[in-house]
Amino acid sequence: MRVFTSPQEYIQGPNAFQSELFRLNRLGNHVLIVTDSFVMKMLGNKIVHNLTVAKIKSEAILVDENNPPELLVNAQESVKKFGCQFIIALGGGKAMDLGKMIANACELPIAILPTSAATDAATSRISVRYDEMGNFVRYDFYAQNPEIILVDTTVILNAPAEMLLAGFADGIATYIEARSIWQENGRNTMGASPTIAALSLAKSCHEVLIRDIKNAQKAQAVGVINEAFENVVEANILLSGLGFENGGLSLAHGFHNVVMGEKAMNVTGSHGQIVAVGVLLQLLAEERQSEYETHQKLFCHLALPTTLHELNLNLSEEMHQYLAKRILLTRNAGNYISRQVNVEKIMAALIKLH
Repeated sequence: MRVFTSPQEYIQGPNAFQSELFRLNRLGNHVLIVTDSFVMKMLGNKIVHNLTVAKIKSEAILVDENNPPELLVNAQESVKKFGCQFIIALGGGKAMDLGKMIANACELPIAILPTSAATDAATSRISVRYDEMGNFVRYDFYAQNPEIILVDTTVILNAPAEMLLAGFADGIATYIEARSIWQENGRNTMGASPTIAALSLAKSCHEVLIRDIKNAQKAQAVGVINEAFENVVEANILLSGLGFENGGLSLAHGFHNVVMGEKAMNVTGSHGQIVAVGVLLQLLAEERQSEYETHQKLFCHLALPTTLHELNLNLSEEMHQYLAKRILLTRNAGNYISRQVNVEKIMAALIKLH
């Protein structure tokens, strides 16, 4: 069975947090904002003011002042006390992950307001669960996607440049992974067959990013929003988000999840940086040498990591074999890996990337 899922509405543009918050009215007139103290200090007063103008009352809970169990209890108490009718997740990956968790537990709709384009998590009905040390634990899957995604490209423009680049790497992985799944009639994150739409979105994401990333970086460096910048933001958040959820995850993210789940490996780097190396690993393991060379040169030019050493992964031969076996086992955790890939091919790829 082919299955496709998505948010109900996506809005993107300059100053969207000022001009477009009225669109949230259909979700209710009282909201619980899930964010962190840094974002609250940077944007909180403006968001609260603009929500008030849109006739929406608001409360806030900070994810960095509560661990997840306490956060959920406190959020549920706030929802009950104030009669909140929906959730806003304002910030980066942690706010989005925990905001979705709270919305699911409270059975409320959620709007996602990302403050960077470093991740494609905004559109999905998936949260990533990490332990208290930041190690990957598992994916949590919810019944439905966020209702509204609201992206303010003025806010994204002022985020650190490396965040746009991290989202670029994650977006590049979307097509590399979705293509392998499509070619072998694999399964997406819902355990279903991907649609033509999913593969098309993933491919468009890849094409836009390859074409526009350099001009988008130049625009951000001088503080200007141009078409290339808008395109890359949309690709990082919308095209990649729909592409990965509906097209599926594969070896590149399997690599990320294993090295982030192994405390002893002491991996360094953002999600996007780790996935960048995962992309090269997947291309080598699938014996796509020409594509590996093309992407490796591009990543080097953009100052993305291209080796295990750059992620602080200095592995012995035994660890190469252990890591290869663990990556293959992510097949059992929602990552579809080509049937042509085995431990030996992953080991050879790891050695080349060392």
